[in-house]
Amino acid sequence: MASRNYKSQQQTTEEELSKRLMLTLLGIVGIIVFCFLAVFVFAPTVGAFFGLFSKYRNQQETTITARLNPPIFNNMPDAVKETTMSINGYAQPGVKVRIYVNGPQAGETVAAADGGFTFTNLNLNQGKNTIFGKAIDSTGTESDKTDNYSVTVDNTKPKLEITSPKDKDTVSNLDKRIIVTGKVDKKSTITVNGKMAILKPDLTFEFLLGVDEGDVTIKVEATDTAGNVSDQSIKVKYQKQSN
Repeated sequence: MASRNYKSQQQTTEEELSKRLMLTLLGIVGIIVFCFLAVFVFAPTVGAFFGLFSKYRNQQETTITARLNPPIFNNMPDAVKETTMSINGYAQPGVKVRIYVNGPQAGETVAAADGGFTFTNLNLNQGKNTIFGKAIDSTGTESDKTDNYSVTVDNTKPKLEITSPKDKDTVSNLDKRIIVTGKVDKKSTITVNGKMAILKPDLTFEFLLGVDEGDVTIKVEATDTAGNVSDQSIKVKYQKQSN
């Protein structure tokens, strides 16, 4: 009899454990379902509800438009020797490009499909000129202006002087070289018999010219930043000294 009661109690305990386990599993499943509904169903609805009370509810979305860049000029010179010049560059394809010389607008063109544009026969004043440009799109929106470029009209040739050697001099040494020195009155590119010489900050130059014995022609050219050219030639005699 006692054994039968023990088995009955044991069976009752197992049933209770099974029920508790089932309830626990159901609880876990319920929590998972609730979380899913909260995230994917109720959250958007609640968010929309609170959005009705937001101070930003009547604000429209801001449309972001690409900024119109100013045109880019290619290789703008510091100086030219003519009172007319051409300028080319790049801008956004299809936009208008306006160029201004010394204040007023001096020309307008449209950038091609590749962005390229060209202005020809722009009139300049003698001396210093200030040039800048702008781009304008189809809505009339203007870009910022470019940097101000300073272009000087200079048609005066540089003054060139060969200070050493002098015309008809005889030069003697052991190394078959002649030191050519001279000066100019403004910044220039110097060549001696077609070879580049270095212009010093004080506008003087010095060049070591290799020569053969006999008569030597020395030709010096000076080209300023505007393209004006001066040249001077002398003839000397070179004699190699014996050891």
